[in-house]
Amino acid sequence: MAHSYNFAIFMIVSLLPISFTLTSVKADLIDEICSKTVIKDVCYYALREDPRSKGANPEGLMTIVIDLSQKNATFTCNLVSTLLKETIDPKLKTRYTLCLENFNNASNILEKFPNLLKSKDYYGLSANATAAIREPSACDNIFLEPPVEVPELREASDNLRGLIDVILVLVGFL
Repeated sequence: MAHSYNFAIFMIVSLLPISFTLTSVKADLIDEICSKTVIKDVCYYALREDPRSKGANPEGLMTIVIDLSQKNATFTCNLVSTLLKETIDPKLKTRYTLCLENFNNASNILEKFPNLLKSKDYYGLSANATAAIREPSACDNIFLEPPVEVPELREASDNLRGLIDVILVLVGFL
């Protein structure tokens, strides 16, 4: 009986470093990816907080970020639609209409990503991500002069830009 107890302790102690190593490798991969992004907080939040990222390889992480990017683009389109409906300012109506077009464009581009990843078309992913990342910036640039962009829209735009940047970085890991 004591022998089996000692063996169990031996196995637990022997396997602990392996477990820590596997966890460390994944954390190191996320650190390596996020260190190369522009908006690091978005990257870390996306990759560390999503339970699907546990044990994921670069392709799995890419799947997660594509999914989050698509959801963010949809959320942002809905936000801009709401802002457009609620404003009475003609200048803001024009700006929100243009922003809605920008985010719809980004959303349409992002729809291609799962198939590009599945077919391992990394050049296509990179080229389309480069096109998609311009859309939130184009909306933000519309608000360089007053009236200013509402904080919720700016945050959603930054988040989308940050997620697309993660995609651009992750392409280099595939």
